[in-house]
Amino acid sequence: MRAALVLVHRWLGGLVGLGLAVLGLTGAALLWKPWWVGVAQDVRAPSEAEIAAIIAKAQALGAGHVTLPSAEFGVAQAGFGKGGGGAYLAHDGTLLARWQGVWDRPETFLFDLHHHLLMGGTGEVISGWLGLAAIVFCVTGLILWWPTRRTFRLRALPPRFTRPAVILHHRDIGAVLALPILLAGATGALMVLKPLGQAVLTPLSPAQEVAAWQAKPPAPATIAAPDWPAILAAARTRFPDATLRMVIWPKAAGEAVTIRMRRPAEWHPNGRTTLTLAGDGTVLAARDAPAAPLAVRANNALYPLHSARLAGSAMALPLRIVMTLAGLGLALLGSLAVVTFWRSRKLGAIPLARRPAAVPRERGTSA
Repeated sequence: MRAALVLVHRWLGGLVGLGLAVLGLTGAALLWKPWWVGVAQDVRAPSEAEIAAIIAKAQALGAGHVTLPSAEFGVAQAGFGKGGGGAYLAHDGTLLARWQGVWDRPETFLFDLHHHLLMGGTGEVISGWLGLAAIVFCVTGLILWWPTRRTFRLRALPPRFTRPAVILHHRDIGAVLALPILLAGATGALMVLKPLGQAVLTPLSPAQEVAAWQAKPPAPATIAAPDWPAILAAARTRFPDATLRMVIWPKAAGEAVTIRMRRPAEWHPNGRTTLTLAGDGTVLAARDAPAAPLAVRANNALYPLHSARLAGSAMALPLRIVMTLAGLGLALLGSLAVVTFWRSRKLGAIPLARRPAAVPRERGTSA
């Protein structure tokens, strides 16, 4: 059994280690995006007049949606559809930066690399399978590490880049970071691989409750251009304790406007409480995220946990630090796994069943 686990673990690391390294490194960088994005920020919630100015400017630019400034990221971000174009807007609607595609700015490039591996929908599916590989990597690694736990030494890097030193370091760092990597891999895979997410989460609630929650809202009775003061007033009236986070324009004439809000009990930084409104401000449908079925609430928690963005929680910063270490550790573990695996294949490897006994201990380790 141990020989089989070694085989699975080594081959998995050798084949997908670089993919895991890319996800880990880009994910760690994106966790701190507000601190290095390079635009002037005003980290406060916008006033009613400023929201109106932001909406007017985003609409004039042809945006499909706009995310409003927050205490975490102090500029508004407008999106322009599938091409990856977007813009940053100040609180008064001033255009701070604009880009036409994901290659134009480092944060958009890193996000596309992390989420799509620069390959669109195919890359997104691959990243989901890499998340599953990370889970298998951690589980098999912990099982293989357990008999050698007495030799544990916590080091950021191997003492020297010899094969025995790298293997010992790989085992120990992997054991320390296994739980955060499992969290990142599981939440990422459940978000991206929709059938898997449905299979895991749907049983948490009765199917009819989930179906009723996800039912498509009715279309507006009349076609009218969005009356933003009326729309925003209706949103404030329906959820007076919520923070307005996103405005999503109709995709075609006659369709409804969608407003996303975050209520105090929500972790999601942009909230999952939504209002669907006609252009005159008539509320067509309202979804109160804290009152959603358990399966929906569990699904809504995946992104905040994966991105360490627990809005309004004191655990947000500690989780961000832990997930950053997990991302950097995954990058190190994945890249060194590839190097040691393919070097061993090139130089010739000893039989798998004898490998653990043949790895010499580093000086200073205990028996």
